[in-house]
Amino acid sequence: MKKIYLGIGMLGLGLLVSCDDKELTTGLPENQLITAINLDVTSELPMLVGTDSTIVYSVTPEDADIRELKWKSSNELVATVSDDGTISANKVGDAVITVTPAVGFGRDETVKTIAVSVIEKIVGAEEIVFTNVTNEVYKTDQLQLTYNILPENHTYSYLTWSSSDESIATVDENGIVTGVKPGQVTITAYTHDKSGTTGSIVLTVKEMLPATDISVTKPEPLYWKQSLELDYTLTPKDASLASVEWESSDESVLTVNKGVVQAVSFGTATITATCKETGNSASVELTVPWGFYVWDATTDFEGWTINNNLGSIEREDGVLKATVSADKRIYLQRAYNTQSNVMDLNFKDYPVFAFRCDQLASGATYQINLANLGNSLNDSGGMTVAPQNDGTQIVYYDASKHGNLSDDGIVAVRAFMFKLTKIQETGFDIYWIRTFASVEEMNKFIATDNVNQ
Repeated sequence: MKKIYLGIGMLGLGLLVSCDDKELTTGLPENQLITAINLDVTSELPMLVGTDSTIVYSVTPEDADIRELKWKSSNELVATVSDDGTISANKVGDAVITVTPAVGFGRDETVKTIAVSVIEKIVGAEEIVFTNVTNEVYKTDQLQLTYNILPENHTYSYLTWSSSDESIATVDENGIVTGVKPGQVTITAYTHDKSGTTGSIVLTVKEMLPATDISVTKPEPLYWKQSLELDYTLTPKDASLASVEWESSDESVLTVNKGVVQAVSFGTATITATCKETGNSASVELTVPWGFYVWDATTDFEGWTINNNLGSIEREDGVLKATVSADKRIYLQRAYNTQSNVMDLNFKDYPVFAFRCDQLASGATYQINLANLGNSLNDSGGMTVAPQNDGTQIVYYDASKHGNLSDDGIVAVRAFMFKLTKIQETGFDIYWIRTFASVEEMNKFIATDNVNQ
C-alpha cells in the first residue's frame, strides 16, 4: 500500500513519499526571513501637502532571501505609500504608515510605524537654545545635550551634529558628547528645514580624576516605574563618576546608569558600584514592593485613560487635567476588560487606592470599579472624600477586605477604574494617584505632601 504525505514548511514545500513503508523527504531548506526593519526617519514625520518623501530603510539580516516589504497607510485620503516606501501627502490630516516584511510573522522588531502629519505650511526654526546645566564633561565620560527649538510650533525637529575638534570631543546623531582629551570644543546642531538655523555650545573637557572608593546610601523602597538617583559619595569628592562602573543583579527588576536606577518591575535587586581604578565597590539591595504604584509627574500618569469617551484627560505641567463630559461624568481607568491591559494589584500590602484632585462641589459621587479575570472579585464601592485646607481633596478606597483572594494578596485585575458622576465643574486637576499600605500611611503622606496650585 502506498501512502503520500504533503508537508508544508515556512516558505518551502516538502514532499514526502512512502513506497512500501519507506519514507523519503526532499529536505528543502527554509528561507532566511527578515528579523528586523530599520527606518532612517523620525517616528513623527511632518509633510507639506502635495509633496513626496521616500523612506530610506535597511533590513536585518542583509542576506535575507526575501527582502520585500509591505507598506500600508491608515488613511489614504491623507497620505498614500508606494511599494518602494515613497509617502505622498494628499491632504491636511494625520495618517500612520506601517511597514512589515512581505513574508513573515510580524514580530515587534519587524513592524515599524511612522506617524505622518500633513500640513499646509512649514514653520521654520529660528533658534536652538541649549538647556544643559553644565558645560563640562570628563575625558571618556558622556554628556547628553538638551535643547529647545524655537518657536515651539516649528515643523521639523530633526538635527544633525558636528564637533569643532573630534580629538577633544565627539558627538553622535543623538547629541551625546563623549570627551576624548582635555580642552575646549564647540558642538554645533544643524536644522534641516531650509531655515539655515544652527545652534552651538562650547564645552570644556576635563581630565578624569578616578575615584578610589565609593559609598552608597540605601534609599526607601521604590515604586513601580520610579527613576531615582542614588545618594553616593566618591573618594576623592571631586572624582569623576565616569570612573565608576554600575551593575544591577537583575535588570528585569532594576536597571542602573551612572547611579540612576529605574524600577522596571516588582522584586528585589542588588546595585553594585565599582571603582575602575582600585576595584573597591559598594552594594545596596533595593526593593520594588509588589503593588506599590505611584502615578504622577514622575511617571507621567503612566497608562491612565478614560473609559467610553466619558470625559477626557491631558497630561500638562505635571498634572492630569480632567475634562468632564456633557452629562457631568468622567470615568478614569488604568485597567479595563482586555487581557493586554490587565495589571496586578496587592490587596494585602497595598490595598488603599487614592487620588488627590481639586475640590469639587458637593453632590458629586465617587465610585471604584475593581474586577479580576475570573469575576471572583467584582467590587463597585463608594469612595471616601476628605477635603483639604489647600483647596484640594483626597478621594480613597480601602480594598483590604479582598486580601484573601490569593495567598499573597496579589490579584490580576481586568478592571481598575474611578467613576465620577454628578460633577458641576467642567474640569479639574488630578495631582497624583497612588497606592498605600493603609489609611494611616496615606494620612502621614498627605501631611507632608505639597501640591503646587
